[in-house]
Amino acid sequence: MAIEKAFTIAIPDQPYVEDFSGGRTQDATYNGPKFVKFQYHKDTGVIASIIGDGDTEEEMNANELPCMEDHLSGFINADEKPLEAAMITRSYNAGEVADYSEDLGTTDADGNAEVWEHYWNDGVGVLGQIYKLETIKYQNNEIVMPDFRTHGLSREAFMEGVNGQIAGCTTELAKSDTYTDEEIAEITAYKTFLESIETKYANVDHWKINFPVSPNFK
Repeated sequence: MAIEKAFTIAIPDQPYVEDFSGGRTQDATYNGPKFVKFQYHKDTGVIASIIGDGDTEEEMNANELPCMEDHLSGFINADEKPLEAAMITRSYNAGEVADYSEDLGTTDADGNAEVWEHYWNDGVGVLGQIYKLETIKYQNNEIVMPDFRTHGLSREAFMEGVNGQIAGCTTELAKSDTYTDEEIAEITAYKTFLESIETKYANVDHWKINFPVSPNFK
């Protein structure tokens, strides 16, 4: 039988940036077993999986599965630590989470303000958007919070991709007899946009840049 326990999720000031100074929070409810036993690696402390649960410690122990090699067992009382239990079990409901919207301070080709929006998952999922839940650990008989989820692509790698696309456009424009005037105009416009990124979006996180539809190369 699951318990229900209210807890609060700290929401970062903006996605992928580990800054919680704005104090934004989201009310949530844990809805899983009261006692959860898990196995963790004896050296790294990384929690691998749940091996038992129950309404009481006795029931949890009775349901316990054996640990894998090089793993030890630990347990948590979800009534006392609902946030940590939610991260381990993924059994929670965060309700409707308000999405993030940011005016980038730039305009598109038509002069319209450019806005970046990020959609937080409602219900179950927002914790996985904020943290790399697979990195949660158990060390010195305490749960260690998982790593914060930053964006997976560095700006350097992003710009390498942009420069590669610029080179591709240059190659295609050299084949003028392959394309119509309209297609050449589309490729030229896209190349111009790509070349503007480094300066226009110098102060904008690269994952927030909204790309126009890329032209089809022949």
